[in-house]
Amino acid sequence: MRSFIKSLKRQDGFTLVELMVVVAIIGLLSAVAIPNFKKYQAKAKVSEAKLQLAAAYTAEQAFFSDFNMYSNCLPYMGFDPGLESANRYYAIGFLTVVAIEPVAQTSAVNSGLNSSACAGTTTVAIDGGTAGVSVTNATWFPAGKGIGSAVAKAIGFIPASTHGTQALAATMIFTIGAGGVVDSGFIAAGSSSQLTINQNKVFAMVRNGY
Repeated sequence: MRSFIKSLKRQDGFTLVELMVVVAIIGLLSAVAIPNFKKYQAKAKVSEAKLQLAAAYTAEQAFFSDFNMYSNCLPYMGFDPGLESANRYYAIGFLTVVAIEPVAQTSAVNSGLNSSACAGTTTVAIDGGTAGVSVTNATWFPAGKGIGSAVAKAIGFIPASTHGTQALAATMIFTIGAGGVVDSGFIAAGSSSQLTINQNKVFAMVRNGY
């Protein structure tokens, strides 16, 4: 019995200094790992914007192949993310819209375009509606997710992007923008993540936002 008690007394434990060193190391690792993890999460969300922009680009090019012009009515062209907004971090569409040149519009109608669809008189962006709602002639769609209450629901989150007049080959252009809140440190429209794509399928990262 005595030998057993002596053996227990001889067992060593951790000293306070050793415990403090371990806690300090864990704190240091956390300080390095957590910001990197948040950045990784933000980068993963940016891939969503690229997929959306690529889909919008495909819709524009398909429309152009049918009617020899680009349109500003995204749902009519087959790009309608409105019903999926609850799962999206990025608002997407045109910040501004230029009126479609009447001759180009008439030519498109003669090629089969519905005359009442995207009549070519739009001079300002048509409201994209509330998140989760599809709008027939929408030129942009709000996001439904963000960081806390900061969500890209306003058109101001979308970067400089516009639709050309379609009057001449030089003005048959488009730039579609996407903007979203993907990091808690960049929640305002002036600091959040922004990307664009144009008629040449050139992606541009306007601002990381993380």
